Amino acid sequence: MLGFKPFTLRTFGVGLNTSSTMKKLILLFAFSATVAGYAQESTASSLHASRYIFSPTAFSLPKDSIYLNWVGPMLDVQYAPTENITMGIGTPLFTAIYFTGGYSIPVSEKVHARVGGLFGAPISGAGSFALPYAVMTFGTPDQNATIGVGYSYTSPALSDNTGFDLNGVALNGGAYKDFGGKTGLLVEGWYLPQQQTALIMPAFRIYTKRDRRYWNIGFMAATYTYDYVLDYPLLGYDTNWDGVVDTQVQPGGDPWNYNTIYDYDNPIVETLRDFFRFPIFSYAMYF
Repeated sequence: MLGFKPFTLRTFGVGLNTSSTMKKLILLFAFSATVAGYAQESTASSLHASRYIFSPTAFSLPKDSIYLNWVGPMLDVQYAPTENITMGIGTPLFTAIYFTGGYSIPVSEKVHARVGGLFGAPISGAGSFALPYAVMTFGTPDQNATIGVGYSYTSPALSDNTGFDLNGVALNGGAYKDFGGKTGLLVEGWYLPQQQTALIMPAFRIYTKRDRRYWNIGFMAATYTYDYVLDYPLLGYDTNWDGVVDTQVQPGGDPWNYNTIYDYDNPIVETLRDFFRFPIFSYAMYF
């Protein structure tokens, strides 16, 4: 608490107690700043509050709006037929096509909830993928934080064709802070427990063209694990060259006289962890 030693100024015959006056001025300034902070919610952050980089918030798009979002190799278009419902279509580098949908509801003035999902399939080849989710956002479009949970699914056919197995729980979170309506700072993070993979994406947001467009400029940092094959267990030796183990004792003589058989289905592996980071850009606009 600021303290002032009381004393009295007399100017033109009027007494002024500085201690009391300074306290009143400080309280008046604090009240004015608080009111201004609540009253000035930027148009830009309100329009673009529905997403961080890739992950959604619980805020919905304005009714009847059409929204384009480009994140690295992913491009999608969203449409809001009502204040609470959004639906969209997108593609990752035109190798697959996916559909999205979401329903948002305000729980209170500063708490919003949303459920939705992403469902798709490759343009060529068999398989499918999906990501149903639920998120909650706390705060206002100018300053907020979001937590979410989903379940990532890739069909066996898609996993066999691509080598990616992303089945399991997906946890995500994000936060945004607006600075004056033209710029903002955000961060988004993901954690996939089954894959032991974590990603974090901090970015700087710049609004342009009457607040109807923005650029996110930042980077992605990720840590992940993978299995490194050290060796294969020895099953034995085939002396008849018929593909069947005849003995587990290595025969003597010329090694060309027998075939060594290993268990390739159960390799000896070591789990290693790696890390990478690279720049990331995204762009969004209203039509």
